[in-house]
Amino acid sequence: MHRNIKILDCTLRDGGYVNNWRFSKFQISKITDSLEKSNIDIIELGYLNDKKGGKENSTLFDSISAIDNILSDVPNNFIKVVMVDLFAFDVGKLPPKNDTKIDGIRLAFHKKDVDDALLSAEKIIDLGYQLFFQPMVTKMYTDDEFLSLIEKANQLSIYAFYVVDSFGSMSLTEFKCYIDLADSHLNTGIQLGYHSHNNMQLAFSNAIDLCNSQLDRGVIVDSSIYGMGRGAGNLNTELIADYLNNQYG
Repeated sequence: MHRNIKILDCTLRDGGYVNNWRFSKFQISKITDSLEKSNIDIIELGYLNDKKGGKENSTLFDSISAIDNILSDVPNNFIKVVMVDLFAFDVGKLPPKNDTKIDGIRLAFHKKDVDDALLSAEKIIDLGYQLFFQPMVTKMYTDDEFLSLIEKANQLSIYAFYVVDSFGSMSLTEFKCYIDLADSHLNTGIQLGYHSHNNMQLAFSNAIDLCNSQLDRGVIVDSSIYGMGRGAGNLNTELIADYLNNQYG
């Protein structure tokens, strides 16, 4: 049974749709400390947005340096990532990875912007960051379009490729189809991620199916505390962590 499973907690980023990203430095410290003590593998600290970011006590940042300023109070025993929505932040402003405490960049983009996303991804990788490739509303891709995207992603040294259920509407059959296509065509060293929303209450059941799949690659499952996130919210961190504890120790 496959056990190379990581949890990525996105409370400080996706949860920001609930409170307009108004997390105080104290709250950021308490949340990351609790997640670190729970052995959560990856924590997403917020959004990079050079147009709207920059407020104090917020996880909407205008620069990497703004994130580094809060990390003195944050544990270091996990992978630290931040999300960039394509066109919301100029990746040319990113410092080299060696000049920051951030480990990875999650690049989110729509199908119509694939070519621009690939160019930005290459720049991010060249700077030394782990690149999480996030094709939003994945179910909008036909099988051929999805395979074409995978083929292009394979030409880059990305860290993780995602199936993203932006509207929480993927049935198990649809979900398994995208997972099978990705697993059978992605380069072996690329991890396979799942970002869910819970509009149809399918986030947990689809995540369980992925965790129980016998894949020959690393798996990353996104979640948030209490399922805090846009609209119907996300997979609950406490539920998927409890499932993995009980199932795999």
